[in-house]
Amino acid sequence: MLFIVCGNLYPQVKTSNEFVKWTTWTLLQAIPSVTFYDDRNNDNSRLKFGLEWQVIPVSYSFNTNKYLSPLNFFYINPVKRFSGSLELYFQPELVPGGFKYAGLNKFMFNTGTRAVFPLWQEGEYLSFSLGAGYSYQKSSAGDLKGGPTYEGAIYFFFGILGLKFNYNQKSASGYNFGIYFKYY
Repeated sequence: MLFIVCGNLYPQVKTSNEFVKWTTWTLLQAIPSVTFYDDRNNDNSRLKFGLEWQVIPVSYSFNTNKYLSPLNFFYINPVKRFSGSLELYFQPELVPGGFKYAGLNKFMFNTGTRAVFPLWQEGEYLSFSLGAGYSYQKSSAGDLKGGPTYEGAIYFFFGILGLKFNYNQKSASGYNFGIYFKYY
């Protein structure tokens, strides 16, 4: 018989570099999602191209392993999120060309809450979300416009891609829809 003695085997990393972890996470979250906005007044309307970012400061997962904490802050685990969760979100939005007909500024944001539900394979293959919040928009004249916003989305490809629709009640831009992109 032959015995091989190996002194130092490390099949898994014992410690992680927090700086690298948070730097790569931040850089990946800085990639925006493509969104199209309704730009209309009483006479004309058109779709405007825009960019949207997702910031989730707090997420509570209601379908986690009993050994893991159901709460996440900023650094959101995608498995916990898409297997079923409730989250608070902040969503900055930018329309580079501005609004011609609606008379809104280029920059706006939404804040609110959403619930994510798994549909297929614990949410890894398919999940959907429903949410409600408030949309903050400034007009070109400087006064604040906005109102309630409602959203629905469907996510696939391990939560990386999705289709999202927002209805903005009492807003000059009545709706927006886009391709949700978030790499983890």
